[in-house]
Amino acid sequence: MNNYNNLQQLYGLSEIQENGVNIDFCYAFVCAMASSELTLQQWMPMLFTSGEGRFSSEKVASDFGQVILSIYQKANRCFTENSPLSLMIGNSLSGTEEAIMHFSRGYLHALLIIDNLQSVVFPEGSAEANLQQTCLLLLDKLASVATQDAQKITLFEQLPSQHDIVLLLPALLSRYGQQCLMANQQ
Repeated sequence: MNNYNNLQQLYGLSEIQENGVNIDFCYAFVCAMASSELTLQQWMPMLFTSGEGRFSSEKVASDFGQVILSIYQKANRCFTENSPLSLMIGNSLSGTEEAIMHFSRGYLHALLIIDNLQSVVFPEGSAEANLQQTCLLLLDKLASVATQDAQKITLFEQLPSQHDIVLLLPALLSRYGQQCLMANQQ
């Protein structure tokens, strides 16, 4: 069984549904965090709407932690090996528009936190900075489905379709994650 399905089983519990962020947001957030040097303790509380996880039993807490750690480790492996990141959005690659929006928002949210808490800055105009901007722009288009901002709409019309972006993201996000990991090691 894959990590997304394991997470989906946990989200079947009312305590996780009620206290956790959206499942696709959670999955993306954890994947993005795998490209950072931030510790689990620094970002794990952000997976809960209250800022902390409260569980009815140690088993539920342990199961949740194990699934999150598995997602993190798998994403980190994809980044390290530069293999395409598994995007199980809404339990399928294409996903629903809402699932894609939540996934994109989760990934963007994590990247903003990473950028604010880490000191890695890619030189303007470099291949690394261009890849970073490409990923951010494509994720922003997917996250801003119902935007009314005329400038964004005009910009987004010049980008690939939602379907094409979803097909591009596994490789792009893995390449970007690898780039971030390498920068963290320097």
